[in-house]
Parts: sequence; C-alpha cells; structure tokens
Amino acid sequence: MKKIEQYINFYNLDDILIKEVHEKLLIKHYKKGEYILEAHKGTNSIYFIVEGTVEVSCILDNGNQICLNILRPLEIFGDIEYINKEEVLFDVVAKSDVAVILLPFQLAKDYLEDNINFWRFLAIEGNKKLLNTNRAIFYKSTLKAKDIFIKYLEDNGGEITFKSLDELSGRLNISYRNLTRIIKFYINKGTIVKDRNFIKIL
Repeated sequence: MKKIEQYINFYNLDDILIKEVHEKLLIKHYKKGEYILEAHKGTNSIYFIVEGTVEVSCILDNGNQICLNILRPLEIFGDIEYINKEEVLFDVVAKSDVAVILLPFQLAKDYLEDNINFWRFLAIEGNKKLLNTNRAIFYKSTLKAKDIFIKYLEDNGGEITFKSLDELSGRLNISYRNLTRIIKFYINKGTIVKDRNFIKIL
C-alpha cells in the first residue's frame, strides 16, 4: 500500500485514481523478456507502467513481427480492452524489468465510471498509441528496417544522440534486437560510426 501511494504521488495520479481505489490496487513485477499480455487472450486489468519499458508487437499474416509501440512510465495498456470489452489484440513483453500498477476492470467500473479525469487520461493515452501504431504500420509497409534507420539519420543531419539503444528503438519503432543487428551491419560496412550514445554517418 505504501509503495502504491508513493507511485501515485510521484506520477500525480490522485485525480485519476481517486483515494477510494488506492487500497484495492495491485503492484506486479515482470522480468525482462517476460510476456505480460498475449494476443488473443483475455485480461481483466488496466496496466499503469511505473518502472521499466514494454514493447507492444504483433505478428503479420506474412509471419513478420512488427513493433507497434514502446511504452514507458507513465503510459498504459489494457485500456482498449476495458473500453471495448474485447480480448487482447497484441503481445506485450517486458523489455526491461517492469513494475505496473494494476487497476482491475471491475474496480474501474465501480469507482471511476463518472470520473472525467480518468476518462480524459484514457482518451489522451489511447490517441497517442493510435498515432504511434499508424506511424509504425506505415513505415513498416513502405520501408525496410535498415532504410528506416538510415532515413532517420539523414533526417537528423547525419548524426544522432540517444539515452540508450532501448530509447532509440522506441523512436524508430524497431525492435531492440533488430536495431542492434542493423547498427552492427552498417558499422561493419563502414557506413556509420558509433561511440556510446552517438551515431554518425561517415
């Protein structure tokens, strides 16, 4: 309970998660690489990311995997399933050790249905994810991952800085594993040089 209160205060969630629900919320932890949700299965909670990073992805009909979103604190998932009362659409995997606050659907229904701040938050987060998903699908359908990477470099004057490869993979909507392969490919080819959190076209 004390930890939940700390997260709520840190992320200024008091207007969204009102006092009455605090003691009924849960915290859950996931290890890096662990599936949090699987496509076409059910869920009964909205997940608030309070620590770590998760990847939202799906498998296309041609067998290719597409990274739709990289989510970080304080982004959410499970909200679409709550609103539409549908099964999970995409896989959600922990890209690092992750901590989430779980808001059970029934709790939201009982206490938050008339809370305008709660619904505003869901609308903003849902719209943000929709834009990122559309962008990811557009780029994936028109460009290869290698081309996306080089185009991003060119669009930024031939050099970029980033906090981590995990953060960069989120910018590009390319999986972390695929990004490391692409960077290695272009380094070996002599196209780019990488120095810690800096990449430049030669």
